Amino acid sequence: MDEQEMKPEVTEVTEAAPVQAAETAAEPKQKKKAVGIIVRYGANLFLPLACTFGGYVVLHGDTSPGGGFQGGVLIASAVLLVFLGYGTQKLSTTFKESFLHSSETVAELMYIAIGLIGIIVGLDFAMNFVIETFHFETALLMNHAVGYHVMAGVGCLLIMMLGMLSTSESESPEDEEEEEEDEK
Repeated sequence: MDEQEMKPEVTEVTEAAPVQAAETAAEPKQKKKAVGIIVRYGANLFLPLACTFGGYVVLHGDTSPGGGFQGGVLIASAVLLVFLGYGTQKLSTTFKESFLHSSETVAELMYIAIGLIGIIVGLDFAMNFVIETFHFETALLMNHAVGYHVMAGVGCLLIMMLGMLSTSESESPEDEEEEEEDEK
């Protein structure tokens, strides 16, 4: 009698197992989709804030704590936010690595040119003084050039690193197994 009672239980478990496996397989996809929506919403919310605050830090860096480097990194965080919210494909269409690399070169030339103004006037290289005709200090202009340089450089580095990360993830065997299971 004990064997007969155990036999129906075993068949019930084996019949229920595929149903339970299908339910557990569907749960991570729903969670991933929900997490994707939340992350995308968060990226949309923080993207303009990061750019605005980064611009503020760059603009007021010569008179307050912060400056070109800190503000440039804050603005470059937009690259990371786009990647987190939309993925690699949207990242590559939104930001062009070649454009950021050439922008970095332009910012370096701007910094050198502003620094050379001091030598032309008869002072030291990168000496802070007021340019009377434009009512600008050279420190302010150099701070903007540093912010632009860091924004372009860190943005370019982030695009390269995130591009490598996404290609290594797409080549992982786990993804291939998931795709095979989805096809079945």
